[in-house]
Amino acid sequence: MRREVPLVITFVIGVLLIASYFLQGPILGGEYTWKTLSSDITNWGVLVSAFAVGIAAVNLTRIHGNKITNQRPGFINSIALIGTMVIFIAVGVFNKHFGTAGTRALFQNMFDYILSPLGAAMFAIIAFYVASASYRAFRARSAEATMLLIAAIIMMMASAPIGALIWSKFPVIGKWLLDVVNMAGQRGIRLGVAIGGFAASMRILLGIDRGHLGSE
Repeated sequence: MRREVPLVITFVIGVLLIASYFLQGPILGGEYTWKTLSSDITNWGVLVSAFAVGIAAVNLTRIHGNKITNQRPGFINSIALIGTMVIFIAVGVFNKHFGTAGTRALFQNMFDYILSPLGAAMFAIIAFYVASASYRAFRARSAEATMLLIAAIIMMMASAPIGALIWSKFPVIGKWLLDVVNMAGQRGIRLGVAIGGFAASMRILLGIDRGHLGSE
């Protein structure tokens, strides 16, 4: 029953949402419409997601709490993580329900001067890995890699101000690469992602893929 009941709930909710997308008007001649049904199911989904976030926070606290208790390597980072999470939750909840000008300013300053710089630092670190991967990918070992290298050089020259000074056609070619070649590749990727997402959704809906239920 631990596996069958979630599968039945997933199938019923999925079928109802799909039906509400194609059907209009009241359900069985009553006042309850398919649009209202879809809105209610979506709201329940938001509620379930909120509980999932709460469970994730509890699980995160339990895991890092054990790490702090046992003083495993890196437990200082766990202290910083739990402390930051508690402070952000407390300030956010207080600001939401009992917010004053001071708490709103504190919440905004925490976002602007703590969270945003940390995110910027993370992206800056990732940039080095991107540069390393680009160096490996742009080595002209094949015809495809050579074309990628040439396109990358053209795009860099088109984006840099000095490129237009060297040759006025660099921006034109760069715009054509973005609007035509790049867009065609993006559309192909989106089509593949859409088909893959539809296939994965149908496998979950029909109970073929049960990985989301966990292991026995």
